[in-house]
Amino acid sequence: MVKTAGGTGSWGFLGGLTALVMLPPIACNDDNTGPSTETETQVDTEEVAVTISDLLAGTGPTVITALEGFQDEVSLLQESLDAWESELNSGKKGKEQFQLLADTQNQWANTMAAWQVLEIMQLGPSGSSLTAIAGEDLRDEIYSWPTINPCLIDQETVNSDWNSDSYFTENLVNAYGMDALEHLLFADSDNTCPGQVDINADGTWDALGDAGVWSNRASFASALTAQIASQTDDLIVRWSESGDNFSGQLALATDSPYASEQEALNAVYDALFYLETVTKDRKLAVPLGYHPDCGEDLCADEVENLASGVGAESIAANLAGFELLFTGGDGIGFDDLLVDLGHGDLAEQIVADLQTAHSLAIAIDVPLDEKVAEDTAEVEELYAAVKSVTDELKGDLATILALTIPSEAAGDND
Repeated sequence: MVKTAGGTGSWGFLGGLTALVMLPPIACNDDNTGPSTETETQVDTEEVAVTISDLLAGTGPTVITALEGFQDEVSLLQESLDAWESELNSGKKGKEQFQLLADTQNQWANTMAAWQVLEIMQLGPSGSSLTAIAGEDLRDEIYSWPTINPCLIDQETVNSDWNSDSYFTENLVNAYGMDALEHLLFADSDNTCPGQVDINADGTWDALGDAGVWSNRASFASALTAQIASQTDDLIVRWSESGDNFSGQLALATDSPYASEQEALNAVYDALFYLETVTKDRKLAVPLGYHPDCGEDLCADEVENLASGVGAESIAANLAGFELLFTGGDGIGFDDLLVDLGHGDLAEQIVADLQTAHSLAIAIDVPLDEKVAEDTAEVEELYAAVKSVTDELKGDLATILALTIPSEAAGDND
């Protein structure tokens, strides 16, 4: 459910998203007599090298397709923003203005769902410069949660300098991106800053009045959306064969930052750990009070997408993105490697557990913070289902494919 200007409304993006990326369970071939390789250091490349090569060759196109889907949603968001801003600037007041805001909020939710699929695909340019080979932190340019500063966004709403050529170079990621857009579209007409901050101390926020606040927010949101579109275009170029061709680098088809196919395979495996370190440990464990960052029995206000209320839908999209990267969509994925090595039962179990978790996520039909506070057991069930997948990710899958668990997840035994 997404919180809208008129209250709470449902939205239908998830059915289409599910049809796109949640695939049927893998059929386990009982006659498969492929070798079971459980060495600690190296997969038997004589048996599976071609399959690994195919997986790596298919990963880039999978990421590009997801980026293009997100790009389409961003374009629709810009159209919704343009219509809403035009209505605001017309000076007319009434139901149409509120309906256009609600439409824009719903489209933001669709766009966020498309991005949450890509959260699992933080490889190369979109990955962290601290942990990913060839990482350039471009993910944070589009969505930096949990790094966000609502008060700064409110200050910038008053300053009105978002159209300056230097705005995105002079400001940090906590002042723009999809998370800043969420604040602009879903916050009420008050600001989030303490009284001593300039916009309150000098009265400039109050001077705008409600109409001025919403007019500025719409213009600010439009500028942020244009920047998101530009960053998405850049990422597509980075991955595309006709551009910087990171797809070819990942597949070792051209000069590559990866020393071997095994290292590149491990990079794709590392990306899957978003489900462990962020979806499970940050989006679920912290609100449920399982993590030291909470410090209370429950921390419901620590859920993702608190303002919009789409935290559960974002988790569902993470699970869908995990399955897309794990299975390779219609191409070669980790499931195929497992089947080739005689472990089709594990591949089938991982996909079944993913779909169980996904079903639990989409069954949550109220904002996640409300569910944490009022029906904790249901969120705990979702946490346990996600944990089943991540336990398999860290367990037999790593052993069978001779993969190294990333350091940030290696010590996590919860």
